[in-house]
Amino acid sequence: MQDGSNIYNSSSFFEPMEGDIGAQFTDFSDLPCQRPWLCLKRVKRFGQWWVVKGVNPQFEPRNKAQQLLDREFERGMTLWHPSIVRMIAQQEVPTMEGRCIIEEWVDGTSLDKFIASDPTVEVRQDIATQLVEAVRYYMSKGVTHGNLKPSNVLITHNGSRVKIIDFEPDATEAQTDFSALALLLSALQLPRKFNKVIKRCQQGKYHSAHTLHQEFTAAHKKNHLRWLMPAAMALVALAAIAATFLWGNRQKQADSKKLPQGYVVDTGKLPANFVFSTISLSDIYYLLPDSVTPGNIPDSIAVDLGLSVKWSRMNMGANHPSVNFVGSYYAWGDTTDITKWGGLDKYWPQDKPVPTKAISGTDIDFASKRWGGKWRMPTIEEFRELINRCKWQFRNAGDGAAGYVVTGPNGNCIFMPLAGWSDDGINMQNIGRYGYYWTSTPTADGRRMAHYVLLDEGKIIADQTDTFDRLMAIRPVQ
Repeated sequence: MQDGSNIYNSSSFFEPMEGDIGAQFTDFSDLPCQRPWLCLKRVKRFGQWWVVKGVNPQFEPRNKAQQLLDREFERGMTLWHPSIVRMIAQQEVPTMEGRCIIEEWVDGTSLDKFIASDPTVEVRQDIATQLVEAVRYYMSKGVTHGNLKPSNVLITHNGSRVKIIDFEPDATEAQTDFSALALLLSALQLPRKFNKVIKRCQQGKYHSAHTLHQEFTAAHKKNHLRWLMPAAMALVALAAIAATFLWGNRQKQADSKKLPQGYVVDTGKLPANFVFSTISLSDIYYLLPDSVTPGNIPDSIAVDLGLSVKWSRMNMGANHPSVNFVGSYYAWGDTTDITKWGGLDKYWPQDKPVPTKAISGTDIDFASKRWGGKWRMPTIEEFRELINRCKWQFRNAGDGAAGYVVTGPNGNCIFMPLAGWSDDGINMQNIGRYGYYWTSTPTADGRRMAHYVLLDEGKIIADQTDTFDRLMAIRPVQ
């Protein structure tokens, strides 16, 4: 908890804690709660901190409180966005009443306290962008918040990332959220170029969060320096060209050392069956995407790291048309390469059998089907081996190629980008901030969920789970 805070903090960063890592819930501590029907506690499990929401035993009728809690969980589990607090599970917890919600814990502070710390205008604009993107996302899912206010918007200490908490179980009025968002944007004291968007939001002129997002993005791109004299601009340009020329050669050499084996830097000649991209001022080449080369991806891109399997140098679809390196996004068990956006029931109907073991090499392993040969999706055990036996070095030159250079016990290495994810197969989310990678291993409880691995700057987290319809990256193995 932060000093005197009347909200709980949850975290987008799962930091392993000192001591034993066990499945039991321990270290219970009470958290203040503004909802009379709820009881909040912070607990430790698997060496990490979590928030547990349960029924307040003093609230009557308790069955009404449990119904509200169940509805909150049902809505929360449909939301999967880095700027929205993540619900992990619903289960009974010792010393707590009824079926409890398990949520991530955020190491952060409320928006009003964050603003009081006097962040820079650039940081405030970034916070506003994250807010607008989050509202666009959850409204696209047919969800409204119902209580969007500074105490329900947390900002993480590490990286100033937005986390929206406490969605009202029965909220339905979108205009309430638009009005509340206008107040949050006003409190951030943004530059004047955003005034029109904020005013339209206050006046109830928006009937679509998508339109709001478009106009906010357009305002963000406006350049208010057009009054500068052309001569001054020319001088700045000349200075930049000179600086770039001197810096470029040094940066090329630096980047060539940062990038792992498998990428060809500054070759001067385009190799056959390769495509071209530019990262910093270095020329990077990589294999054609799987959508162009649908089968028989050569064994030569398999890297022996000294582990039980060889890992590909690239994600599937590694030449995404709008962002280099990251690849494409796939639902779990998809063999069609056609996005089935529209919810889990549409993608994987409830009467469709759920695999009980890893699908590596089966007829629903897209890596095996698309790439051919010995290629397949990695299991959760193989990802754990990659995490535990390799050295992971974070790389971010500010060029969109943020990720990890992963060096195996034998000294060979691969590059794992923070590839982001997609909620609809079209729009890409959080590239360069987070990396989401499917494994081939389903959960053992028979639900339509599978394990994935989350990459973040300074954090590599295995044993995450999500529903089959989520769209994530795939890194094949042999």
